[in-house]
Amino acid sequence: MRNTKIIILILLISISTIFQFNNIGTEATNNIDIQKIERWQRNWEFVNHDAFGTNYSPQNQINAENVHMLELKWTYPFPSASEFLRYQPGGIAFEGAITPPLIVDGEVFVASNMRNVYSFEANSGNMNWINIYEHNWDKAKQELPEVAGGAPHIHGLQYINGNLFTSTLNCSIEAIDSKSGQTTFSIENICKNVEGNYYSWPMYEGIGKYGSPSHPGPIYENENILIVAITGATASWGGGRAFIDGYDLNSDPPERVWRTFLAPPGEGDSEWALRECDKGWFFSYPEWKETGRMGIPCNEVPRENLINDWGVPKHYTSSVAAIWGQMALDQETGIIYFGTGNQGGWVNNTYAIGPNLFASSIIAMNSTNGDILWWYQTVPRDMVQADTAWNTVLTELTINGERKKAIIKYSVTGLLWALDAATGEPLWIYESPMLKSRVDSDGVVRGRTSGHPCIGCDPKTQDGYWNNVMSHYDMQEKKWLNYPSKDWFYWIPARAGEADIALNTDLERIYVPVAGGVDKAIKADKYGTLGVKPGQDYYIDTLSKNVTLYSLDANTGEEVWSYFIDGVAYRGGVMTSGGIVFLPVADGNLYMFNAENGELIDTIFLGNSLVVLPTIGYTKEGEARLFVISGGRGAYAIGGITRQNIPGAIYSFGLPEGYIKQENIIEEKIEIIEDLIEEKVDEIEPQMKEEIVEQGKEIQIEQEDYTAYYVIAIILLIILTIIIRRR
Repeated sequence: MRNTKIIILILLISISTIFQFNNIGTEATNNIDIQKIERWQRNWEFVNHDAFGTNYSPQNQINAENVHMLELKWTYPFPSASEFLRYQPGGIAFEGAITPPLIVDGEVFVASNMRNVYSFEANSGNMNWINIYEHNWDKAKQELPEVAGGAPHIHGLQYINGNLFTSTLNCSIEAIDSKSGQTTFSIENICKNVEGNYYSWPMYEGIGKYGSPSHPGPIYENENILIVAITGATASWGGGRAFIDGYDLNSDPPERVWRTFLAPPGEGDSEWALRECDKGWFFSYPEWKETGRMGIPCNEVPRENLINDWGVPKHYTSSVAAIWGQMALDQETGIIYFGTGNQGGWVNNTYAIGPNLFASSIIAMNSTNGDILWWYQTVPRDMVQADTAWNTVLTELTINGERKKAIIKYSVTGLLWALDAATGEPLWIYESPMLKSRVDSDGVVRGRTSGHPCIGCDPKTQDGYWNNVMSHYDMQEKKWLNYPSKDWFYWIPARAGEADIALNTDLERIYVPVAGGVDKAIKADKYGTLGVKPGQDYYIDTLSKNVTLYSLDANTGEEVWSYFIDGVAYRGGVMTSGGIVFLPVADGNLYMFNAENGELIDTIFLGNSLVVLPTIGYTKEGEARLFVISGGRGAYAIGGITRQNIPGAIYSFGLPEGYIKQENIIEEKIEIIEDLIEEKVDEIEPQMKEEIVEQGKEIQIEQEDYTAYYVIAIILLIILTIIIRRR
């Protein structure tokens, strides 16, 4: 009789549970409790998602199984820059936007290259507000002679504690309230009266020039210190002395508490490199290929190769592109990690003597006082913009069975470095198979190509010529780290690694795109071009001709899979989320790959070139949305860089209306089942009740593998098993 009552009770629970499931239906999809979704999961608050620069969102609503169902929800076309601005210095930089959209609590924020900041509702695309920046070069120059005269594009918008941080023409930082769009405070004229920023040489005399910060830095929360990096701004000479500041946000207005220079004073400093030598490492490509040694301690470099750093008097620029991408910040230690660009204009780098310390380097810095803790120079004496200034990834890796913090950093050279976060010592280096050593007609290995090596042909005409200069062919076989070339030249190599990488921390996979290309030899006119002698060849056109996406084991740097796309230019960044890797390319397609095996799932065609990192986040209603920007400054076309000046647009994609995300719904249904069991098995003896509940909680439901009825069946089986066992 007792067992009969229990069986009847079970049937009642089953019937009521089925009705509960039926009543949930699609309603639950449209009423997801957004507060139950962790903030770091639903938002994209940093340029590269988080303070660690991973470009990885843990959301799983949009995933590898349903991403092919994405549909366009809304779009906003960016207005074209005026004709007036097109003819201003730097006017080419103004069209569209290249800042990855931020998603914070259901709102989308993006900064255009005009430095206008927009706020949209993530669900509808309705504009909440726009903060319009008024450009006035004449006024800026009058107020601040250090202003370079143009306004370069902006790389990133920062969201921190309710404020959006951006930069202005006159070398200032603005904080904009994310709710109202009103400016809350400014840090003005950061470049004014900078120590050591005066030059007096035969070809240039005056104050070094600065552009506005392209990427406001993070905030160290323990001390409320905002990090701001300032870069000199010319392509030839007279670039301002680069530095990084720390500002105390507890004071009103924010007070500068430290300043660290990344370049010597304008008049030079012969011992600039020597004073920081004990903290750093140099990378030597030839030695790495010959011996496997990944880093040379600075104290092993002959002293004569370190003196006269940045050269005097033929040192016409001291510009370091301090930050093009996001700094990584360790809130536990207060240490910031970032990469730098090359030292100044390409024309005059030939005259810069010494290693040009802190140029094209990876740097660790104490955010409380600005002390440089260590540095690793990826290209000693970089003369061709082989910078490491894209995103910086801070993570933990397993090295020789030991878990340790590490920095993963990509370079324009196409090489990928993993460094010990505590010391800067290299852990591993990855060089993709498509970046091959070039063998010249004299049998000497020089540099690397991007794609197809040419044996026995003219190195200056071969496909993939000089993707990288690690062998220092341009130095005419002179000593490493020292001695300038005899002649000026202007040459930008094919930028194999001009991109943000992504790290899936759950899979411990790195996703890195490598562009393949060719440099075009162009004759200077009879008057010469940018310092090139009349009639002399120089290398300026970078034609990206293909791209390969690699998936690497983060702990070892070993390749897991790759995917090659031919005939497509590339620049920008990759993002991973929901078991997908998103790759934007210049043919107007957003490629979507399975993160595990590299299979191409689908593409989304948008028409204009894609050169901006896509992002993903939730609406206020709890729906995940994918955001993509097309067009933008210097947009790429198939086969190469073009100066299209296409404004482009921002696009929002989501799953079809009413689509049921089974994983979320099943979890809700399981909770209901557990509640019903708790309520209705009171008649069962306490021990049996406890066993039913505990075993029910152990059930693991995989996404879309079971229907609600399977769930019920499993729970019934558990209960019946207990009853039989009791008998």
